[in-house]
Amino acid sequence: MNDDRYDRQIKVIGNEGQRKLKKSSVLIVGCGGLGCPISLYLSTAGVGKITLIDDDVISLSNLHRQILFGENDIGMLKVDVAKRQLLKLNSDIEIISINDRVNINNVEGYIDNHDIVIVGCDNLETRYIANDACCKMHIPYINASVLGDEGSITYFDIDNGCYRCIFPSAPKDKLIPSPVDIGVLGPLVGVIGTTTATMAIEILIGNKLKYINKIFTFDSLTLSMKGYPFSKNEYCCGCSI
Repeated sequence: MNDDRYDRQIKVIGNEGQRKLKKSSVLIVGCGGLGCPISLYLSTAGVGKITLIDDDVISLSNLHRQILFGENDIGMLKVDVAKRQLLKLNSDIEIISINDRVNINNVEGYIDNHDIVIVGCDNLETRYIANDACCKMHIPYINASVLGDEGSITYFDIDNGCYRCIFPSAPKDKLIPSPVDIGVLGPLVGVIGTTTATMAIEILIGNKLKYINKIFTFDSLTLSMKGYPFSKNEYCCGCSI
């Protein structure tokens, strides 16, 4: 580990904290608007192993918010371009790129051997699939989302509650707004993405208590972040079985 690279960070988290990051492994589901800044800052922070999963290709409409990609990358696989860009930033870490979509048949194999899972895609079904697998395998995870001019971040683990404790089941498709319909403010995904990366770093070095049982929301119109408490549902079909 090159201490000079992380000198300013070590002054905050200490040498032991930096060593913990080096030994850590993170799975990021989605290499879009949120996955880009999350992976970027976890890479430069020195997280030892980062796995990226996405089955999409880069399009022109991605470029206003997906900061790892440029015009020359249009039509290429997001995971491949993201891996290339991240290794340019930090060649001392391991980046694994998987061109696939998470489903109930492959999810457990993908999340196994990771210290934390971060779900940053805009597919609601994927969130529930990842939630259930993380609960079953006792792997903590962070759920991050952005829609319009608002975003949210929530940390979950088996002991303190899961996504289904708040949203027991997915609403019908017609009731689910999407970024395609409502839009996304480009810089907002940076705010939520970098905040998610910060949360992940704190959790990986052992500072998770301040994030337990809170849904953090950010409103770009007022530049305010609030934490709303939630409780573990003892009858939850996800984390209490």
